[in-house]
Amino acid sequence: MKTAVLAMIALAFAPLSIAAQAPAKPGGGMAEEHAKAPVPPSKSVNVTFQGKTITLKVEDLLNLPQVTLHVHNAHRNTDETYSGPLLADVLGQVGLKATAETQPLILHSTVVATGTDHYFVVYSAAEVEPSFSTGQVIVAVMKSGLPNEEGGTIQLVNTVDAKPARWLHGLADLNVMSVAQTK
Repeated sequence: MKTAVLAMIALAFAPLSIAAQAPAKPGGGMAEEHAKAPVPPSKSVNVTFQGKTITLKVEDLLNLPQVTLHVHNAHRNTDETYSGPLLADVLGQVGLKATAETQPLILHSTVVATGTDHYFVVYSAAEVEPSFSTGQVIVAVMKSGLPNEEGGTIQLVNTVDAKPARWLHGLADLNVMSVAQTK
């Protein structure tokens, strides 16, 4: 039965992984990041969990506790500083909060983050929750102490990955999806 559940999960996410791939450049390989068109700016993010959706504007995100990350951007080979609330705190605004009772839910959930350009990335809910992970994922609204205009205003930035492939410019939607095991 577990094999069937895993197969269903793989089939469900197969189109997502194909759609999220960067376009190939002529002659093979992946397109360079600087060759992409600018990401349309996002001024708010929709957060959905268990059928409930809320919209948080930049001002709402600035009113949450702020975290500053000093990260290395391997695409640009430069060190950068971003500030914003933890993704876990943003998800808490729609009801996904870490407690003993919600631990199984967090362990069996994913967060699909979609940008204004329709590019998306996937995180496990556990890897963005500080009680489960030593890495940090923030909803960045500031870069180097200024509004984050370059990253599409609202951006996901993490300390989890060696490359910023799951940093998401122009964050528009966060959708928490849970996977229930069938018996």
